[in-house]
Amino acid sequence: MNIIERIGQLLEAIAPGTPVYRENQKGGFKEPSFYVSAIGSRGQPELFGRQKRTHGYQVVYFPTPNKPNADMERMEQLLLDQFLTLPEFAHIRDRNFGRVDGTLTIDFNIVLWAQPVDNTTKLRSMKQTERVK
Repeated sequence: MNIIERIGQLLEAIAPGTPVYRENQKGGFKEPSFYVSAIGSRGQPELFGRQKRTHGYQVVYFPTPNKPNADMERMEQLLLDQFLTLPEFAHIRDRNFGRVDGTLTIDFNIVLWAQPVDNTTKLRSMKQTERVK
C-alpha cells in the first residue's frame, strides 16, 4: 500500500462516506469530497546508507455548496483533531491549513527513514581445512 492510499484510508475513517479522489475528475469533483496529491519529496543522506525522506502532500476538501464556510470550519476542526498519524506507519508533520478558491487545503509532510536493501548473494557454504600440529 502506498502513502496516498494510507492518507485516503485515514480520511475515510475521519469522514465516512466522503469520496476521496487521487486523480482529477473530468466532470468535476462531487461535493463534499477530498482530493489527495503528492507535491514533492526530498532526501537527506545519513550514516550507513540510510536516508531521511520527506514527502510533501496536499489534501483539498471541496465543501458542500449550500453552506461552504460552515462546512470548511467543521472539517478543519475535525482534521486538526484527528489527522495526526497514518496508523502503524508514520506521523503527519508540518500541517498547514488554508482556504483557496472556496476549498480547504491542507499541506503536510510525511517523514520516513529508508535503509537500502542488499539483495546480493550471501555466503551459502564454507569449506574449511584445518591442520593441527
